[in-house]
Amino acid sequence: MKKYSLMVCLLGALAACEEEEEVARETTMRINHYTQNCQGVAAQQCFLVQEGDQVGSPDWRLFYDTIEGFDYEEGFVYTLQVRIEKVENPPADASGRRYRLLKVISKEKV
Repeated sequence: MKKYSLMVCLLGALAACEEEEEVARETTMRINHYTQNCQGVAAQQCFLVQEGDQVGSPDWRLFYDTIEGFDYEEGFVYTLQVRIEKVENPPADASGRRYRLLKVISKEKV
């Protein structure tokens, strides 16, 4: 019985140590010089982005969110410093993350 109780306590301790998702983090994002049609909740225009280690690679992914404080102008490739914050209890049709512009690192005409 003691072994069983010890095992239950250890499992409980391990479960309590489970990492929570970060509340906020900063990252570098690269925004391509054009947007692309995409389908989220409704049809929209999405940025093509690279993030973190992907910046500078040939791989781009669709970005369905907005970046608060970022004024996009087609024809330029942007490198941005962005803060990503977790949104508590987001609406069903909204993202669980909020992106905020910290700094425009570069804006290059294409």
